[in-house]
Amino acid sequence: MVRFKSNAPMVALMRRLLVLAAVVLVAAGGCATSPVRVPATMQADADYLRRLGLLRGHLLVGQALFTLGERSAAHSHAKHPQDELYAGLEPAFAARGTPGFAAELAAHAAAVDDSDDAAVAAAYERLMAAIEANEAVVALSPSLAAEVVERLLREAAREYAIGIVDGELANAHEYQDAYGFTQVALAMARATHAKLDAGDADRAVFSRIAGHIAPLADMWPSLVPPPRLDRDAVRIAAAAGLVRGDALRLRARPRFE
Repeated sequence: MVRFKSNAPMVALMRRLLVLAAVVLVAAGGCATSPVRVPATMQADADYLRRLGLLRGHLLVGQALFTLGERSAAHSHAKHPQDELYAGLEPAFAARGTPGFAAELAAHAAAVDDSDDAAVAAAYERLMAAIEANEAVVALSPSLAAEVVERLLREAAREYAIGIVDGELANAHEYQDAYGFTQVALAMARATHAKLDAGDADRAVFSRIAGHIAPLADMWPSLVPPPRLDRDAVRIAAAAGLVRGDALRLRARPRFE
């Protein structure tokens, strides 16, 4: 049980939660009793792409840390997908008839263990290509892309809240995870924007979505976090709420035309 020395921290926490709830409610159109209904097939595809996005985020951070010379931290992020994320994806690979990328994942982790710069770069490139091939089996639509972006941001908010607590570093790994997930979300928003024609109304929506995410960059002044950081995960959660609001403006269509 958490024990507060006074009522002030609890009051501040409640105020933050109320503000966040208001932001999310406004972004969703102000209607708490009419949640967005997502078809079961879209839910499955969104979860599949979210899991792949989380895996991408871990690997992105690990690669960046390796380049910075933070080899121990890079090893941790390179091993995490193999140890904890990949097994949960295997049923989805089987259901979609895709080969997965176990061999590429293991080869990349082994290269990181060996600390061979050229081998790590080559293995990372092969692994990204394999992940992209497994993503390509999903017929992506703007609405599905927005759903995945929102889910990645919500995961980033949860991780950041574990990493930075009351302005102090509590868990560097989770702080770094949040960076990776946010970067993957931003890349997906920008890639979706680029696929849409200039006159397409959905293109402007994805421009706004990317605009919600890009300013979050200052949440990570460095990939190796300082002991104290005056940042709050509520900003990432609020951005996710804004993405949900913009997602409601996307016109209905099964996939990119």
